[in-house]
Amino acid sequence: MHAFDTLMDIADKLNGPKGCPWDIKQTFTSLQPYVLEEAHEVVEAVDTNQDPKILEELGDLFYIVIFYAKIAEREGRFTIKDILKTIEEKLIRRHPHVFGDEIASHPEEVLKRWEEIKKQEKAEEKPKSLLEGMPATLPLLVKAQKMVKKMHRKGAPTLPKIDKVPLSEEALGEKLFSLIASADALGIDTESALRRTLARYEERYHTWEEEKAHPLD
Repeated sequence: MHAFDTLMDIADKLNGPKGCPWDIKQTFTSLQPYVLEEAHEVVEAVDTNQDPKILEELGDLFYIVIFYAKIAEREGRFTIKDILKTIEEKLIRRHPHVFGDEIASHPEEVLKRWEEIKKQEKAEEKPKSLLEGMPATLPLLVKAQKMVKKMHRKGAPTLPKIDKVPLSEEALGEKLFSLIASADALGIDTESALRRTLARYEERYHTWEEEKAHPLD
């Protein structure tokens, strides 16, 4: 693709001997804050539903990947081709219902098979818990929802009581904001409260796993 080749040429110049001093100075670690910042800006742009803004932020996020590839290439670790090859193989491997002979008619079936294939891929790492593997830097609300989904799929009795009253996205947002306002009025830090709650549920889930014969099955 010509546009991709042009972007790679720009990246080569920026990171070359006569390139940008700031770019050349960057490392895997120094770029970490920008990964999170650009990802959050994409989310914010999508909320505006304005294509020019979304395009701009997606471009910034996309370039972060290329930037990492250039740093890796400079350090003799891997190249952009290695990144593309890795994700290409992964997508094919985890979609046997598209690239193979398996059949999946519903999203739930796809997710279940995805997790099974992922578990097979990670077999050598021998995870101790289904809840392992979530990045430590995940926002707590994101982590909480991932935990709920994982525990729900396993039928864990450790889930909190679920409010069966149907809520729209707007109503749920209002409810969450109301809880935050209440916490502020009571002098409670919401991040700390949620972090400690998640830790308690993780502990309960681990106990439940240990009581099962095959916790990861």
